[in-house]
Amino acid sequence: MNIKSLLVAGVAVAGLIAGSAFADVYMKGEDVAKLIVGKTIEGQYLSCGAGRNDFREYYDADGAIRGGERPCQQAGKWKHYTGKWAVKDGKFCIYLGSDRTSGCFDYQVDEKGTLRRFDAKGGDVNFKMFDGNPDHL
Repeated sequence: MNIKSLLVAGVAVAGLIAGSAFADVYMKGEDVAKLIVGKTIEGQYLSCGAGRNDFREYYDADGAIRGGERPCQQAGKWKHYTGKWAVKDGKFCIYLGSDRTSGCFDYQVDEKGTLRRFDAKGGDVNFKMFDGNPDHL
């Protein structure tokens, strides 16, 4: 076995080990629900781009989401929308209609209280959280 083959094998093994380690870093869907139900979250994409909106959403205990959005990092009037949330197969899921990001996602929260949603398509989002529904969504 040459040095290049050993290096490739080592990287593959390290990837498997890292994958196992990272599999447990996400919050359970039930824990995400406990964290955000009764609160408003405000989303900020890691990178602003065409078609992306800033948004804020209130998560009601009855499974309803009431939200507002506007073009990313621009001042202006918020357009309102509704949706639903649920916990399925251990993940926190949101359903906001065909023209908005919907599905079941992985979440983490850091020591500062910032919630982060991970999207397999690279649309990761950081959220600020606020108690209650201060924007009357």
